[in-house]
Amino acid sequence: MALTNTSTAAGGLGRTIGDAVIAFNHSNVMYPLVTVKQAARGSNHVQFSDWTKLTSGNVSAATQATATTAIAITTAARTATISEHVIESQVSDLVLMGSGDDIVGQAGPALGNAVAAKLDDDLVELGKTFSQTECGAGSSLALSHIFGAMRQMRAASAPMPYSLVLSPKQVWGGKGIISLLHNTALDTAGSSTTDTATARPIGLAGSKGEEAFQTGFVGSIAGIEEMPSA
Repeated sequence: MALTNTSTAAGGLGRTIGDAVIAFNHSNVMYPLVTVKQAARGSNHVQFSDWTKLTSGNVSAATQATATTAIAITTAARTATISEHVIESQVSDLVLMGSGDDIVGQAGPALGNAVAAKLDDDLVELGKTFSQTECGAGSSLALSHIFGAMRQMRAASAPMPYSLVLSPKQVWGGKGIISLLHNTALDTAGSSTTDTATARPIGLAGSKGEEAFQTGFVGSIAGIEEMPSA
């Protein structure tokens, strides 16, 4: 079996790379939400400056014709080290000749989606290292957790805008955002609202509840843009 390589299928290889880049840009969720810097040629790490916050306590009253005390502005260096992540697929000549599909062209999006999903996973995993914790592991999602997370980010002077990246289960699951915005519990027969036991799919959060009920999705909550990620 002959395998494709850059010397035997240079044109196909170029097409695969191009498609993979397109799929990466369209599928990835976390990449546009973080600060990105391109590494210069000849370096294997990227450094970011983390500025120490100045507060109102650093501002003092001044006396005329008297020198004030200078405040030192400090920054911390945050370093991201470059590492390789690879996905490979081998395609034989027989498959290329005998398949009715555009194997090379369709392999690009498939590989690109996998790369995008890997980057999503890696960036989301960084959240485990944050010092702020809103709820413990295994806790059911609650709207109060979203507001609590926003409170902690504002207290830490985290730059806005904020984004809420959730798994599909956290959006559409039994205890996800959609369920939190609606009450589908049964009325008790003979209650003040109905004489029979019926479900009440009523939005509990006003227009946001109706948005969830009608579209199956909520674009934002409390000014935080919501987006699902696999």
